[in-house]
Amino acid sequence: MNITNNTVPFITVANRADNTVSVLLGNEDGTLQAQYKYETGSNPYSLTSGDFNNDSKLDLAVTNSDDNTISVLLGNGDGTFQTQIKYSTGKTPISITSADFNGDQKLDLVVANSDNNSISVLLGNGNGKFETQVSWNTGIFPTFVISADFNNDQKLDLAVSNGDSNSISILLGNGNGTFQNQISYPTGKYPTCLISGDFNNDHKIDLATSNYGDKTLSILFGNGNGMFQNQTIQKMGSRAWSIISADFNNDSNLDFAVTNSHENTVSILFGNGNGTFQKQITSSTGSFPRFLTSGDFNNDNKLDLAVSNTGDNTLSVLLGTNNGDFRTEHTYSGYQN
Repeated sequence: MNITNNTVPFITVANRADNTVSVLLGNEDGTLQAQYKYETGSNPYSLTSGDFNNDSKLDLAVTNSDDNTISVLLGNGDGTFQTQIKYSTGKTPISITSADFNGDQKLDLVVANSDNNSISVLLGNGNGKFETQVSWNTGIFPTFVISADFNNDQKLDLAVSNGDSNSISILLGNGNGTFQNQISYPTGKYPTCLISGDFNNDHKIDLATSNYGDKTLSILFGNGNGMFQNQTIQKMGSRAWSIISADFNNDSNLDFAVTNSHENTVSILFGNGNGTFQKQITSSTGSFPRFLTSGDFNNDNKLDLAVSNTGDNTLSVLLGTNNGDFRTEHTYSGYQN
């Protein structure tokens, strides 16, 4: 599903300084069209997308960290969005994900609330509206939340990175929108972003975090029963913030891309397919890169990167070559992320 009725990629950016979200539709050559801005709540931090009202048009949900809400913006199918609808969360929501957590074929939302050590679950009604939040405890200062089926019971579970307790919380799902009490695993210092994938090709879901406080990544291999092994450590650049995984060099093994916020770079670590990774190679970005995403922005069947740079309010698009190299092809200004 796309944001418009064609297959041209798009990028969305949360602008914290002016309380908006920017939507940039892509051109087939990898360039982006002029941004359209939509109002959110105060200090929007992160976002997710999905078809929340079952009209086959992509919608957005944004965390507003300063007013303890999320904004839902329903899509019109032409790249534009309707006026926001707000829902209450816990204190200082900074991460959000969407999936069907209660098996009713309707998308729900889960939010990490950093200042009251909890997640909020908002069950969807399938018409673009959501029920009142229900909360579960996490570690201290949760920074990121993702979902996957960690114990192979066909029910979605949650994983949460906890910045101030240097840990990951696993909350196994009951299949009805509720979750079991957390189980915690140590990570490096101040984990920020969190991803899942099969990094050692054993058909079991693993986890990886970028650790902002000690220049490392933590990789926790899954046992397939909801339990995880002790972390293995991968050295990184200074102040690793955001991490994503994809096959950047077309060898059928998952690789990592990580933003190094104090070095103004993004690192690529090629996976060997057995849970180990090669030494990082870096590409330049703008100032203080934070979040990144991947996609084929110029339709050449090679994965590219887009990086939001909070130090100079820019967006960097790095086009890929299919061998894992990236070049900064386009820089866009005017963002306040």
